Amino acid sequence: MGSLRLLFTNLTPGQNALIKRWKRGVYRTSQRGSEAPISDVRGPVVGTIATVQTFLTPAQVDQLVDDYLGGATVAKLALKYEVHRATVSRHLTDNGVARRSAGLHGWEAAEAVRLFRQGESLRGISRTIGASRDSVRKTLERVREIPALACRRTDEQPSSDVVTSR
Repeated sequence: MGSLRLLFTNLTPGQNALIKRWKRGVYRTSQRGSEAPISDVRGPVVGTIATVQTFLTPAQVDQLVDDYLGGATVAKLALKYEVHRATVSRHLTDNGVARRSAGLHGWEAAEAVRLFRQGESLRGISRTIGASRDSVRKTLERVREIPALACRRTDEQPSSDVVTSR
């Protein structure tokens, strides 16, 4: 592999990394464990599973649904029950729970509007509520407290007085 570098002078960074790894011997050693593969009369069957799956009991699924209806987010539930976010979403869908849209809802949205009307900045509101500035901004746009950003509107044409030449 080292002689290929002399033949090809314009290698991509990925190719350079491959050559360095080859020289270090990364590809000579096996990455699999030392245990013998499982086999039967047909040949090798299946190796060991790298990650153990977490299956929730019906009681845990009911508690997960109750937690979500109580206001917990999908991400927080995924951390609490040690499952993937998609698994949480699947359990909620299987139990007929309507998903909340992302952003501020209920008392958080009302508090954001109240603080904004008092003159608080978006950064200050986000720190008080514990949400991102983007969530606060989108909530205020949704309730029409602030106008949507012009660059996000698709129905407006750019202004003709903007100079585009250099």
